[in-house]
Amino acid sequence: MKQNQFVRLNNERWQWFEDLCQHQEQTFPSDFPQQYRRICGELAIARSRHYSPALVDKLNKLVQLGQACLYQNEGISFKQLIVQFKQTFPQALYENRYYIWAALIAFWGLAFIAFSWVIADPEAVYHFLDVASVRNLEEMYDPSGSVQSVARLADSDLLMFGVYIYNNIGIAFQMFAGGALFCIGALLPLLFNSFYFGAVSAHIVNVGYTDPFFSFVITHGSFELTAIIIAGAAGCKLGYKLLNPGKFSRAYALKKAGESVLPLIVGAFLMLVLAAFIEAFWSSRDMPSIIKYIVGSIGWFYVLQRLYKGSRYGT
Repeated sequence: MKQNQFVRLNNERWQWFEDLCQHQEQTFPSDFPQQYRRICGELAIARSRHYSPALVDKLNKLVQLGQACLYQNEGISFKQLIVQFKQTFPQALYENRYYIWAALIAFWGLAFIAFSWVIADPEAVYHFLDVASVRNLEEMYDPSGSVQSVARLADSDLLMFGVYIYNNIGIAFQMFAGGALFCIGALLPLLFNSFYFGAVSAHIVNVGYTDPFFSFVITHGSFELTAIIIAGAAGCKLGYKLLNPGKFSRAYALKKAGESVLPLIVGAFLMLVLAAFIEAFWSSRDMPSIIKYIVGSIGWFYVLQRLYKGSRYGT
């Protein structure tokens, strides 16, 4: 086919395609991907038949326009994340309630065991922490120590905000992704953090530094610990579906499980960002402990109420 005939047969459609791509506020037709692939094929034909450089360049630009529209990355705004948190997160809590309650019981049950063990036998803390870590912990929460007596600067708050986000979200996503290792990658961090929190809390009680410690952790702990538990539950569901895919293939079971728990990860992410913000800019503030306990109690009530309502009713 000669170039003139080739252009005459397709030019009207090319113009339509270009207009469509340049006015992206319009709704793309359902056959848009097929039209894009057709133009890709026509570009290949034009090149193979050595049509004019101007025509090849025109078709190449059409392909670029189509690719930009077809694979455009709209991104996810923070507002969209909030909408996801309000709408799909509660439903995901309901759909995955058994995994979440199992993770909650495992976390707080093992934390209580570790707490009771260290309370009864103070030396048992060294089963969980080395000597240097215990010493650093005591220095951090010693009411008469330098850490508690020196006010933190604003730039330090911002730095710690980044550190808290990096650490907490890293743990949560490690648990989620690790669930693909037949639950092991999700269970181990969940159990470790459970034992660690219980042992640390008990040691603080044993040495008498309860007020600096609990007034610090009470507010952000509600969001942080619950988010870690939710991420662990999500990872465990992935692992369980790999172990027990039912009538489906493991790949399909993993895909469906991933779709089910994705809103949990979005919710856990937002909770961890909020926890990091509170920890950096509120928990470290020098103010009467009673204020922190009141605000922290409100935070725990809100988190537990939303968790119970979501996992019970899905709303």
